[in-house]
Parts: sequence; C-alpha cells; structure tokens
Amino acid sequence: MSFLTVSGLAKSFPGVRALDGVDFDLERGEIHALVGENGAGKSTLIKALGGAIVPERGELLLAAEPVPAGDPLAARRLGISIVYQELSLVPELTVAENIFLGREEGPLLRRAPMARAAQALLDELDAHVPAGALVRDLSVAQRQMVEIARALLGESRVLILDEPSATLSAPEVRRLFAVLRGLRERGLGIVYVSHRLEEIFAIADRVTVLRDGRRVATASVAGLERGQLIRWMVGRELAEEFPPRHSNLGDDVLEVRGLSCPGRFSNASFEVRRGEIVGLAGLVGAGRTSVALALFGALEARGEVLLEGRPARFTRPFQAIDSGLGYVTEDRKGRGLFGLLGAGENITITYLRAFARSGLLSPAREQAAAAGAAKDFDIRAAGLRQTAATLSGGNQQKLLLARYLLRPRKLLILDEPTRGIDVGAKAEIYDLMNRLTARGLAILMISSELPEVLAMSDRVVVMHEGRTTEALDRALATPERVMELATGGRA
Repeated sequence: MSFLTVSGLAKSFPGVRALDGVDFDLERGEIHALVGENGAGKSTLIKALGGAIVPERGELLLAAEPVPAGDPLAARRLGISIVYQELSLVPELTVAENIFLGREEGPLLRRAPMARAAQALLDELDAHVPAGALVRDLSVAQRQMVEIARALLGESRVLILDEPSATLSAPEVRRLFAVLRGLRERGLGIVYVSHRLEEIFAIADRVTVLRDGRRVATASVAGLERGQLIRWMVGRELAEEFPPRHSNLGDDVLEVRGLSCPGRFSNASFEVRRGEIVGLAGLVGAGRTSVALALFGALEARGEVLLEGRPARFTRPFQAIDSGLGYVTEDRKGRGLFGLLGAGENITITYLRAFARSGLLSPAREQAAAAGAAKDFDIRAAGLRQTAATLSGGNQQKLLLARYLLRPRKLLILDEPTRGIDVGAKAEIYDLMNRLTARGLAILMISSELPEVLAMSDRVVVMHEGRTTEALDRALATPERVMELATGGRA
C-alpha cells in the first residue's frame, strides 16, 4: 500500500465538477508530479490533501491513517505541508519569526532558540538565508526557501509544492531541484505541481495527469514522451507546441539607445521592427522588466527612445497608451486585472472616454465593444459579468491582451506572457502573437522560459546585470549562446 493514498475523491462548486472520483498515490522518497490544464482540478486536489476544503466523497489515508477532512491543522500535525504558489510570508517579520509563525511555544516568544532552530533548518536546506533577516529584504528565491523551511518545521512527511519555480531563474530552479532531491533521499514524499513540462522530466519520478476533474493517467517519467504527456493533458493533438513563425518585417517601430535607470539597468540599446517579435532574455534580476516599465512611462530613465522615428519620452503610462503602446504585466493578478470587476469591464476600463457621450458613459457602447473583443480573442467566460478573478489563467491573459488591443497599437510589451498557464492556453497565446505580428504589430517579449524565447522570437536581445549584451538573429540564438551571454559571457 502506498504511503499517501487518495481514493475516489469528488468535489463540486457551483456549476463546476472540480474533482470526479480522482485516485492518486504517493510513495516515500518519491517526487510525484501533478499536471493538467488550468481548471483540471490540481488546486482542488492539493487543497483537499491539506485540509483546506471538504470533499463530498472519497478517502484520504497517510500511512494507513485517515486524514481529517477540512482540518488544515490536523493535516499538518499528520505531516502534510503545502507551499502554495502565492507565498504567504509576512514581509515585516524576520525569517525565523515567519518560520515559527503559529507554532510559537510558551506565553513569551523565545526569540534566541527560535532563531537558532530556524538557522539550523535553513542550513540543512543549504538555503544561504540568515534567520535574522527581514523577509522584505529577501529575493524571491530566498523567500521560496523560507517557505519550504517553514513547511518542514516539525515532522513533515509529505511536501506539496504548487508552481514553486514560477518566478525563479534557471540557476535558482537548479538549486531548488538540488534541495528537493536531498529531501527525497531523506524519505519525504513530494508532490510537485507545475506547468513547465521540462521540469517534470528533470525532477519527477512519476507523473499524474488530471483533465476536467478526472485522473487521465499515471506513469513513470522514465521513457515517457513529451508528446504523449501533452496529449493526456489537453485531450487532443497539438500539431505544434510552438507554431512556426512566418515573419514579414517592416521599418523600426521602436529604437532604444543608451537607456539607463541608475540602480536598475544601464545602457540598454535595441530595436523592434513592425511585424517582429523581439525576445528580451536574461536571468531574473537582469533588468528586463525595469526596461519595459521605463519604456511604458512607469519608471524614470534617461537615454534616447524613438517611436516610429520620433523622440518619445513618457512620464506616465497613460501617455504611452495614448501614443500606441501596450504593456501586459508579468503580475496579472496583482497589477493587471481588476479581479472583482467583470470580464467586460476589465477590457474597456482603459478607454472609458471613448464610450462616453456628453461626459456620460454609454453602457450599450461599452458592452458592445467588450463583447466584440471577447469574441475576437476567444475569451471563454460565463458572460461579460463573470469576475476576472474566477477566470482561468489563459483567459485572464487574453483579457489583458484584449484590453490593450481594443484600440490599434504600434508596440505591445509582453512580460512573461505564458506564466502560470497550461500548455493548451500557451498554444493559443502563441497563435495570437503570430496573428498580431502578421497584421504589423511589433512585440517586445520578456520571458524566463528559454524554449519560448527561442521558438517565438525573430531576434533575441540578451541582458546581463542591467546591460544589453548582444542581439542575436533567430538562426544564431542557440540555448548555449543565450545562456552564455545571460551569465556574463562575451561575444
């Protein structure tokens, strides 16, 4: 019998069958990947494992002992720990205080013993994080390690990681994998949830695929073909994971010369032509997003920027929007979407003046524009009033694209365009990018996924420590060359 066993788990929400008789098992000393498209049931399953939701039927056993339904504390006491995608640390507290938060002993805080115990745990994970540091001063990768340390405090036997690499660079992912392999050697069972298929083949022993709330397959990763895994996930053939690019390039839309923002980046120089996708590559912290924010008027910088041959310097994002730029942020939930507003309102919110007559908003005109955009971008929602926060990741991303492309654009900046969305939705975004550039739109794409950069870019501009190092034509942009430049190698 397996160490952790899930049998016949079922859970419904209004209008949605999230889990439909799902079976799942985990062995000691195993990394078991859990994959599927958005809405497949992965989040519901791990929340049930952690006691955050109560299933309607089914059985959960850990070492042959029933896991109480709907009781997170009981699940944690049994040894089930979850690190969710949205990190839950308190920025103003120290690392040690975060690790022991909710598990303090005695009526008074014993800070010194807590700090020593926390540091010992961090050192055991080879985290290189001081227990006395404030969480707000840590990098994303360091915060991830603190979350893992927090989850492992006590007698953890099962560790569940939900998209742990979403904001990590390639070296940071390798470091995370080294930690996970060490935990596996100690006998922990690890459930690894990710949309990045290359990670599944790099770290997992087995993989379980969910689709539409059902378990489709469980298989050993050794010998499994990537194409088969994709077919299980989407339930159909994807002829091309990355569709072919047929570029028809025009004149320069954007020219950047010596753009600098002290402390963030310096001497960034590149061009983007009409109908072209330029990939901005580099490690996390290289300055790619800061360059995008400066171009969009959200960050003060100096240097020369030309838009269709004319000087352009924006001090506010609305100026950039009025001049024909669009920027789809990497943080769509925190900085892109208005989660409590409807899908239609999220599309039109940037252009409300265009739907006004005599200073009064025309709901009919606004709704007609939103409906047309939702159709053009194939946004799948119960209706325009469905709140943006309840849409899948892929539909949220298309919502932001529809917002900026409701009016003609000259240049679209896409920052991590497929972060946190499944393989089927990725294919839709890539196809949409191809169609937009075929109409003459210029795209500047920032991505931490190297296969995405290489497959979708006509040219790749590489950044290292705040500087653009080289622009590579598509034929010369090999994985080895891009990584060499991104880590400080020279031409």
